[in-house]
Amino acid sequence: MNLRLAFQLGWGTLRSRLALTMLAVILISLGAAVAAGLWGTVYLLHGLQRDFLSALSVELDLVSDSDAMRDAVMSRADAWPSSEFVQYIPAEQTLHDVQKETGEDLVSLFGGNPFPPMVRVRFGRITLAQVDSLTEAARRWPEVSQVVYPRSLWQDVDRFIERFQGGLGLAAMGFILAAIGLVGLCLHAQVRNRAATWEFLRLSGASGSTLRLSVFVQGALAGALAGIAASALLYGLTAIYGWLFLREVSLPLSFYGMAWLAAVLSGLLAGIFSVRRV
Repeated sequence: MNLRLAFQLGWGTLRSRLALTMLAVILISLGAAVAAGLWGTVYLLHGLQRDFLSALSVELDLVSDSDAMRDAVMSRADAWPSSEFVQYIPAEQTLHDVQKETGEDLVSLFGGNPFPPMVRVRFGRITLAQVDSLTEAARRWPEVSQVVYPRSLWQDVDRFIERFQGGLGLAAMGFILAAIGLVGLCLHAQVRNRAATWEFLRLSGASGSTLRLSVFVQGALAGALAGIAASALLYGLTAIYGWLFLREVSLPLSFYGMAWLAAVLSGLLAGIFSVRRV
């Protein structure tokens, strides 16, 4: 196997039909950009999910309004993992806020203040399973009469993210497979265009493995060029997203590296598809 000849032949084949090369590069870059873009969308959605869930709170209703109970519950809640904000809310404050919101005189309706004093806890990065575990323990505290938090809403958000992520994964896979198939046809057309050169090299003693390797080189080079284009496209799209929604988008550098690597791998797979047709 002659590696130098395979590289020269693969590069020369790409240069022989620039229109087909440009088409292959565009197809690979679009496939890699769409796949990486979908992955980036999931990445951003998880960030939004964390922001949304951190705005939700767990409310621990106290048995009575005493300094000892309040301090004990607040101390334990503050020690919870991922606990970021612990606040004591007296019953009078809750009553005032609800009456202001509803416009009703709740004291007259219920014959007194219907709301207990509470401790409100907000978290940073935490999962529903962790919250379930913490609240189950809090229900056994003698100072706590009831634990309230929007579990169903939390579940709905998690379920939506999982379904959305699965749908995006299937869409990305289908798009990439279609792009690989079309690029393989482009590479095959380029090889067919140089059929006379291939025949001459065979008669000159070039091995079949060298000629097949040149197709992999052809696909890898096209993928490398497409990866650069895909990374530039994704960077531009993230900048536009940040400008439109006035929200800074910070994707890790590895994200663009993975987009480039995905383009190279797509080119290699297209080369495999093309070799089977040579």
